[in-house]
Amino acid sequence: MKRAIGSILLIMAFTLVLATYGLSWGSATHAFIAKRIGRLSIFFNSQEMYGLMAPDLFNYDFNLAYDPILTVFTHGVPGNEGFMAVWEKASWRDYQKSLAFGFVAHNDVWGADYTAHHQALAISVPADFPSIPGVDPGYVIIKALALNSDPPMNGYFEALGLSNSDPDQFRLRLEMCHNLVETAGDLIIRRVDPGIGEKIISASVLRGRSFPELLIKALDNPDYNQIIRQNEAQFRRLMIQYGAILAQPEVRAFEGLAEQMAELGVAFIKQFTGQEIPLERALEISKYGIKKSLQLCAPDYMNEIRKTIENLRVELRNHNIHY
Repeated sequence: MKRAIGSILLIMAFTLVLATYGLSWGSATHAFIAKRIGRLSIFFNSQEMYGLMAPDLFNYDFNLAYDPILTVFTHGVPGNEGFMAVWEKASWRDYQKSLAFGFVAHNDVWGADYTAHHQALAISVPADFPSIPGVDPGYVIIKALALNSDPPMNGYFEALGLSNSDPDQFRLRLEMCHNLVETAGDLIIRRVDPGIGEKIISASVLRGRSFPELLIKALDNPDYNQIIRQNEAQFRRLMIQYGAILAQPEVRAFEGLAEQMAELGVAFIKQFTGQEIPLERALEISKYGIKKSLQLCAPDYMNEIRKTIENLRVELRNHNIHY
């Protein structure tokens, strides 16, 4: 019965995204975390899972990804935890509390993203970690810096005219390495939980219908109402596609994610440098970057995730996030 349901969901996923191009990173890791901090009931946990992935819903539009209002709302900054409004405004209908539980758990101030971006728990800070404002020793950042320093990876970047000696170019390189590391992390999650793709599909297909309106109510800024509706709808489709990729055998999942990262890299470099690079070249870089990231992350990624889960459970209790 479970296999039949999984097959139906997979068919639905491919049907929904045939004409949709999507990008994603780290969503499987967020889904894995949600499975371990939320309710045992599959109905509630499915909503928590989608909620925990959802704060990244603006990441696919480079014009919105760095919007300060949306950053505070989805991830927060020290002293301004705008994401808490989603929890405060959530009602008990249509699984809103479950969605809000996941949404808040994702945050960058004390939530799941904190250990990825600011303070690793399972690995030590390298002695040569750079003293750069805004670059903190989170797990993903430490691994992204290691990938950026890898000689072949450095060669790829230098060939694109991106040098570590230029601060702006260094940040572009680090952002791309960041995404490659998170993609590799999701492949590691897939090895631990081969059904994670189907779980992401299910969470996205079944997410509570009123979720976009909850976000609109929580942000309380009419200028963003349509932006939220459009981006949430796109994000939902992209997560279905992402789950469908991860539901394939590992070799095909790797190829699918490498293609997505290549497309992202082409768009990212064009957006921020004006340079157009061939997709074939970007795909070569993407495949190497993910493979190298797998080597860098395989020894300690799951230990970091387990410690993140333990820390997150404590933080949720401390912030009175439960239902």
